[in-house]
Amino acid sequence: MTFISIEFLLFLTLIVGTYYMVPHRYRWVLLLLASYVFYATLSIQFIPLLLISTAFTYVIGILIEKQERKEQKKRLMWVGVSVLVFFLGWFKYFNFVNDSLRSFAAWSGFDYDVPYREIVLPLAISFYTFQAISYVVDVSRGKQKAERHYGYFSVYFAFFPQLVAGPIERAKKLLPQLKTEQHLDYDNISYGIQRIIWGFFKKTLIADRLAPIVASVFNSPDPTGSEIVLATMLFSIQLFADFSACSDIAIGCARLLGIRLSENFKQPHFAVSIADFWNRWHITLSMWLRDYIFMPLAKGKKKREQIYGAILATFLVSGIWHGAAWNFVLWGLIHGIYRVFGDHTKQQREKMASWVGFDRVPTLHRWWKIAITFQLVCFSRVFFQSHSMAEAFSHAKLYVTPSSWAPSGMMQAIQIFSLLDLIIFLVVFVVVHLFQHIERTRGSAWDWMARQSAVTSVAINLFLIVSAFLFGVSSQGFVYGGF
Repeated sequence: MTFISIEFLLFLTLIVGTYYMVPHRYRWVLLLLASYVFYATLSIQFIPLLLISTAFTYVIGILIEKQERKEQKKRLMWVGVSVLVFFLGWFKYFNFVNDSLRSFAAWSGFDYDVPYREIVLPLAISFYTFQAISYVVDVSRGKQKAERHYGYFSVYFAFFPQLVAGPIERAKKLLPQLKTEQHLDYDNISYGIQRIIWGFFKKTLIADRLAPIVASVFNSPDPTGSEIVLATMLFSIQLFADFSACSDIAIGCARLLGIRLSENFKQPHFAVSIADFWNRWHITLSMWLRDYIFMPLAKGKKKREQIYGAILATFLVSGIWHGAAWNFVLWGLIHGIYRVFGDHTKQQREKMASWVGFDRVPTLHRWWKIAITFQLVCFSRVFFQSHSMAEAFSHAKLYVTPSSWAPSGMMQAIQIFSLLDLIIFLVVFVVVHLFQHIERTRGSAWDWMARQSAVTSVAINLFLIVSAFLFGVSSQGFVYGGF
């Protein structure tokens, strides 16, 4: 039962309807049961791991809070973080480390006889582990009180709208909302439904229609350079549509219950720098990395080289979190290098822009920075999408080869689209950009929708629903569900 299914919509309708009928003091039971049922339909064999992680985090949080000395709190905090990281590391990284050591041993001539083990990655373990780590660290820092109610804590740990792929929520934001009695509210229901419809639209008409087109190029044994360029840019659009759609649906589902989840995207492909991109893309992960990796590493550091080292380490963690493969590690390192290079050359680039005359045409300068940032992000995603390091370097070489960008080659590359797919993509692309234009010029697009007449709102939502029903496809899971 995935988000994009009739079964889930029926399940959600049942939960929301029951939620407002039962007394508030019993609602946590309903939400906990719904969360475990939802997870079980996707990955029932890992329910025990979810229960063990929940119980361990609950107990360690209380033990940390009971300690009187900071040293004791810190020691227990490290115990808690280490155990949670061990759970994540065993299931997600054992095969990666084992295979890497075996390859190194074969290259260096050492004996290494640890056998390969088929370890299945538990669904959502990266997301709920990071959420658990933030809770343990915040309790040790005194920023969060240890939760005594095991039921509410369990719901925080496994809240079904954001369990599989985030947003990664902090306890101080989500727990109080779970404890507050929510009342049936028209605005919440309207907003939630519209957000879910928008998520379905992006997922079925952009992400899932682009997925096989992109895969046809990256799975090809001999793609042309122009095909790699086009497929990589399309993959960036697919990935944004897929992940932001998942966040839209999660935010919409939670709002139906009166709960506000964090925004995870703010038009990242309109970023004017890599730093700006990470303030717009997967925002809850970026904030998590900032607060729990970068800030501790950079604390007390004054030399620029030390700060840069902390930045590189943070992005390496981001790469490793995204996937247990060297291409993900390199992808994270590339973004770290982007970030360091951008900071180190900021003044020189500003002087060059002034010399060229960009400062006299700020709109042109802004779009130039957006285009450069988008291409830097796309280049890094060659490594994100490729199946091996050798393939990634081969595709990266093709991406930066000037002949790959020749107009004639690009026109031939467009043939990876069927005529129907191309027409649908162009129409939907325009619709999404109209939505984003409203956000850039009018503030929140959802506030703009709320100000429209009932006829206009119904017409817009009917267009989205009918388009998804007639032309949408849904054969793909969410990309970030695999992390």
